[in-house]
Amino acid sequence: MEDREFDELAGRIEGVAKMVLHLVVALEDAGHINGPQYADGLRRAIQPDDKSPSHLAIAQRTVIELADALDEARARRRGPAH
Repeated sequence: MEDREFDELAGRIEGVAKMVLHLVVALEDAGHINGPQYADGLRRAIQPDDKSPSHLAIAQRTVIELADALDEARARRRGPAH
């Protein structure tokens, strides 16, 4: 894969991730989903084992990072008083 192709793929993935994060925040703020429960579910969603393809470990790490980002955004929205 050439650098240009990698940058295109990485940019598209980043864009989709940002879109999903903003959607989840909007749904949580509107009271349609339980944000902490959703983030915890994300953390359990992918459980690779020794026989799993290597990309699943990368996917798990990425999903955990996104769940952490949701938790951090929630904490920032609530501010220090909560």
